[in-house]
Amino acid sequence: MRSTLAPRTACALLAAIVLTICCAAPASAHTKLASSDPADGSTSDDAVTAVTLTFTLPVTPVGDTVVIDGPEGPVGTVITQADDGAVVVATPAAPLPEGHYEVTWTVAAQDGHPLTGALQFSVGAEAAAPPTSHSGHSMGSMRHEPSPVVVAVGRLGNATTLWGWLVAAGGLVFTALALRGRDRHDVPAALAALRWTGALILGGLLLRLVARSVTLAHGDLAAAVSPPDLVDALAGTTGLVVGLQAAGALAVLLGTGRSVRGSVAAMAGVALAGAGFVLDGHSNTMEPRWVVLAADVAHLAAAATWLGGVVTLAFVLRRRRRDGRDLDAALMGTRFSVIAAGSLAVVGLAGTLLAVAMLDRPAQLWETEWGLALLAKVAVVAVVALLGAYNHFHTVPLLTGATTGRRHGRSSGDALRRSATPETVLMVAIVLITGWLVGASMDG
Repeated sequence: MRSTLAPRTACALLAAIVLTICCAAPASAHTKLASSDPADGSTSDDAVTAVTLTFTLPVTPVGDTVVIDGPEGPVGTVITQADDGAVVVATPAAPLPEGHYEVTWTVAAQDGHPLTGALQFSVGAEAAAPPTSHSGHSMGSMRHEPSPVVVAVGRLGNATTLWGWLVAAGGLVFTALALRGRDRHDVPAALAALRWTGALILGGLLLRLVARSVTLAHGDLAAAVSPPDLVDALAGTTGLVVGLQAAGALAVLLGTGRSVRGSVAAMAGVALAGAGFVLDGHSNTMEPRWVVLAADVAHLAAAATWLGGVVTLAFVLRRRRRDGRDLDAALMGTRFSVIAAGSLAVVGLAGTLLAVAMLDRPAQLWETEWGLALLAKVAVVAVVALLGAYNHFHTVPLLTGATTGRRHGRSSGDALRRSATPETVLMVAIVLITGWLVGASMDG
């Protein structure tokens, strides 16, 4: 009965997630360029006095914001905003004369993500063909995109920061709820290991900031060490997000003690950094706001409890085996099994609500890279859920069964320890995919 209940439960949960996503009405709102004046590819008979960019949501100017390149090179402009920040106006010192022009723009969305784009227009019906730049490259090639390495560094920074926080938060929950009674002997060692997740978060933030700075500078690697460019990388909500996460990481690094009660500062740090994650990402602009906010908080808290608990459980069992101690995993495994089961249910429900809020239409699941990555994440989560269900319905009962015998109990403890390793590896994959999703565009 138990052997069939676990896969049935996991399959039902997965089916419910997919069904909800595919059948839900669109509820998202993404920041995009809605229109421009002059329009991309248009020709104006009269001199152009301003370039107006209208976005679907308010944006924050970053760096030069709008760069206009014309027949004589870059055109000096004054940048202003209107309509509560949704409209960006670039006004040149003098009306743009006859010729071809390329506009490159860079802004930050409300969720902190950098947005860049380019458009071209001509002034004068008899304008010549697009001129070449001084380097010999056509104007159409003047827009520099960050290299795949820069993109990978940014995604790795996202994943590293997220991993560090999830392990810190979930590890503290596991230490407080699962390491009780005779298991309290492992609390100081577990907390000592969790302390360094603060350094991991800080390292991830540094990678993310450097990659973002280079991206906003259109691929210029010098921006990675340029103070003005690094300041630009903190535009919009990014400054607040990075500040909260950095402060929380320092609190975890410096405030984790040898006991749960002595780690209050670390708990406060986890809460601070968690607030940063809630303010970051695509869900920051979704509606209805209170539903998305509640789902985001629940999703993060449950995922941390689940992932951080598995990692801390694996650490404790590995340390006991290394020290030649009895694994004695019955009570600890039972406590965490109940916590993990509840966390999995919350992760599934909250994740579904967030996906529904973010997707404009179900077809984005298979038409965009972001949607395919989301499906890949769901698939890996389903595999981890099956492993967790197996432990919950099979391994843990063997650990606590009165008739299993001491030898069987030891072998079950070894099985629990071994299963934690593939679960941890799969959870690393989940966090890497999540780091990609946080930094990627949902548009196809």
